[in-house]
Amino acid sequence: MKNDKLMLSLLGAVLLTACASNPISGSDSDGFSVIKMASHAKCMDEIESNPTWKLSSKLLSEDQKHKKKRQVCNCVGENSPKVLSKEQLALAAIDPKAKATFTALATTKTTAVCASEMLN
Repeated sequence: MKNDKLMLSLLGAVLLTACASNPISGSDSDGFSVIKMASHAKCMDEIESNPTWKLSSKLLSEDQKHKKKRQVCNCVGENSPKVLSKEQLALAAIDPKAKATFTALATTKTTAVCASEMLN
């Protein structure tokens, strides 16, 4: 019984130390990177169905479309994390469902703006 209490105390100390050395707020940069990469990938997959892209890219050659698509999606990747809160970024870093939800939200918010900027 005494050994069990000692082991539980040691385990508790180890867990508290781990929490103190790696706080959830430290995952903001992880969340930033996660959303940045996921938004870029989502943009590349879905840009062809975006109404702004469809309208703006009609007069471009295939080579121009490819270059502009990359520019737009780079813009989306860079700006997507900026439209989310620190809490959302931290949650995206640790929860795959939150990552998918916040990636979709951030990508939607930034794709039209980036497409308009890059295609004008």
